[in-house]
Parts: sequence; structure tokens; C-alpha cells
Amino acid sequence: MYQYQFDPEIHQMLINFYNICGLRVGIHAPDMTILTEYPKKSDKYENYRFCDRIRYYSNSFTERCSACDIAAFRHIKATKKTYIYRCHLGFMEALIPIIANDEIICAIMIGQVRDDTVTPDTGKMREYLISIGIPDAALRDVIQSYQNMYHIGISRFEALVYFLEICAQSIYDNRWIRRGEQSIAEKFKDYIHTNLYNDLSIFSTASAQNISVPHLSRIIARDLNTTFTKYLNSQRMEVARLLLRTTEMTVNEIALHLCYNDPAYFMRLFKRDTGMTCTQYRKVSQTLPDDGRDNPF
Repeated sequence: MYQYQFDPEIHQMLINFYNICGLRVGIHAPDMTILTEYPKKSDKYENYRFCDRIRYYSNSFTERCSACDIAAFRHIKATKKTYIYRCHLGFMEALIPIIANDEIICAIMIGQVRDDTVTPDTGKMREYLISIGIPDAALRDVIQSYQNMYHIGISRFEALVYFLEICAQSIYDNRWIRRGEQSIAEKFKDYIHTNLYNDLSIFSTASAQNISVPHLSRIIARDLNTTFTKYLNSQRMEVARLLLRTTEMTVNEIALHLCYNDPAYFMRLFKRDTGMTCTQYRKVSQTLPDDGRDNPF
């Protein structure tokens, strides 16, 4: 994993931004790990924001949030430009890339902002919360936090993003963030992620990393506590779950898309991974939105 070093100016910059607008701001690694933020998320539930409260109760919601954010980071990685987008519940979010040597090393992120031009529909939100398993005892509290969300218009949100773009440029100019060399394990993970839809073997992967197969196997076992095949399958199963939730692709099409030439083998792996068949998983997930296109609000 990359090692990041932050100049004290970074912390002060985040504090100043929060003092100006009252919106939490963070700096995220390419895998959306939070490197630093202000203010830090409280350990006490009563201080949680709306989305944090839902995550407390719903793993499926957490998974959808993560998928949305990772997709957004892929977008800025491809364009090397700021990206303003709507999450799967329609809230405004933004990623502002910090670039060094023509590579995005991390990004400033703000989000969980309700558009104040849209009247909050608490009735529909209540239905959604029930559908993802929020317990009845918590509904009133969670809906109250929804009504109390940070909310501004899109023009002001864009102005805050523009301010953070200036901050990102200052970070680059002054080298306030420095990143160490990437480990072999992280390079391996990046390579799998980039080539997930291609035929992969441990031999071709080791060759691409310029190391021997035994050496790669030892690193995967030591640093990731798994094997090449298990790691590759786990990443493909994650994509399979996403495709079953968000597309109408058949099981056979998904299997071939993920380079499983034997759909029956793919289905066995999927059931081993989730405890459900592909059909059962799609049926359970079909009522839950995954992105802004399916946003019920």
C-alpha cells in the first residue's frame, strides 16, 4: 500500500474549509480509503450523519455507497478532471483530483449534500429505509437526520468545488502531500482490477509484474492472506453481484463477461460466495436502487 505523508498545511486547509461552509471534507486514496478528514467521524451514534446512520444498520446500503464512490474515482482517473455527481440516493457529491507526475495520487471529496431545490419526501424515504431493513425503532431517528442533512443549491455546491480545485492546485504546487512507492501487493491488486475482464493466470500476472510465480504467490499469501485464484474470484464475484443488481444480463452473459467459460462453474462459485443462487440474489436485490438512474427520490 502507498505510504502518504501530509504537510501540516493540509490539516489547516481542511479546518478552514469546514469553518467557511460547515461541510465535512476528506482526502481519499484511489480505493476510497479515507486518508484524512475534518471533522473526523464521531464514534457516537447520536452524532452520526444520515448516511452513517443507515450504514450502521444496513450492509447492502454500505455496499452500494462504496460501489458508487469507487465508480466516481474511476471516472476522475480516466478524465483527470473534477467530477460532480449524484449518489444512488440523489445526494450531491464531488471528487477533486490531486495529480502528481500526470497521475492521480488521491482526491479531495465532499458529499452527502441534499439539493435544497428538491423538497425532501420523507414518506418515500421511510419506504426505502424499511425496504433495506432499518429497524422500526430507528426509523424516526434516521428520518429526522435526513431532514437535518446539510443542504444547499447546486450553484453554491459548484462554488465550493471550485474553491477545492484551487486547494488541490496549491497542494500540488507546494508538495503538501507525498506518496511513497507502491508495494508489489498493491501493484498486483491494481493489475487484477485493470484486467478483470481478460483471461488471467498467475503466470501471465507474474510476468507482467516482472517477478517469478513462486515470489508472487508468497507475497499474495503474506500480504493479502489469500491465494491468486481466491483473490481473482473474489473480485469477479463482487462485479457479478453488481451486474445482477443493476443490469438485465443473463447469468451466462455475466459468466462469459467475467471470463468464466463454464457458466455452471461460475454459478457454483457464486453460491459459495453469497450463499444464494444467482437467481435468488437478483430477486432479493431487485427492489434496492444502485445508482442515480434508479434513484426513487
